[in-house]
Amino acid sequence: MKTKTPDLLRPEEIKKNLKTKIVGSEILYYEKTTSTMDVARALIQTNFKNGTTIFTEEQSNGRGRSNHVWVCPKYKGLLLTILLKHTIKPDSLCLLIGTIAVAITEMVRESCQLQAEIKWPNDILISGKKLGGILVTIEKNHNRQPVFLIGIGININNSEREFPNNLHIPPTSIAIEKKEYIDRILFARTLLQYLDKWYLILRDEHFKYIIGKWKEYCITIGKELIIADYGKEYSGRVIGISYNGGLMLKLNNGSTKIFRGEHATIKSERCIL
Repeated sequence: MKTKTPDLLRPEEIKKNLKTKIVGSEILYYEKTTSTMDVARALIQTNFKNGTTIFTEEQSNGRGRSNHVWVCPKYKGLLLTILLKHTIKPDSLCLLIGTIAVAITEMVRESCQLQAEIKWPNDILISGKKLGGILVTIEKNHNRQPVFLIGIGININNSEREFPNNLHIPPTSIAIEKKEYIDRILFARTLLQYLDKWYLILRDEHFKYIIGKWKEYCITIGKELIIADYGKEYSGRVIGISYNGGLMLKLNNGSTKIFRGEHATIKSERCIL
């Protein structure tokens, strides 16, 4: 795979021909930081623009869901956090995660011609290998108003030798799948446009449309799972996604239980043939 001088994610380059209404309204850039989520938490106490997006080339303390570490070599991936002022109810947080997952998956499918899929609630996969992940949290600003921080990590130009060996899900990158070097600036600009498109769909409350796309892209539906939730484990078959983004599990006793993605964890799974 051909390598090049790093294409730095400079705001002025990403904003060239950027067509969005909210996401990317302002773009901040850091060569290195602890994490873009840390920068965002400090920023919410200021008079920030809705849709402000923070990029960094390197994180010293990148985190994923359930406090998992997210590691990406410098200049190889996309590491960003988006700040959104939104009135979505706290119990629908998983629906926001799903909206972001749908946006990323659709972008990779349409722009990169790769068959990306969603592993509920927040992993983006290609052929069972992890391409990226999403972390969404709710914070309060100085006026006690809720602000959503949307953290995204995507492997772009990583080579196979740059990934750790002890990962639970085998990783991949766009460059590995395409077998070519990827323009990260173009990828970042395109991604922001897809995120903006799907966020507007969420803002306009087209929830059924979002859930429909999520179901289409989600490989978790139809699988038998063991899910850990609040210290208990539940076994059953995934039969769908609820109106607010929860995973619908038909339990072995015949009842149906809905799990929210903020705290439920998939312990094991197998396909139903």
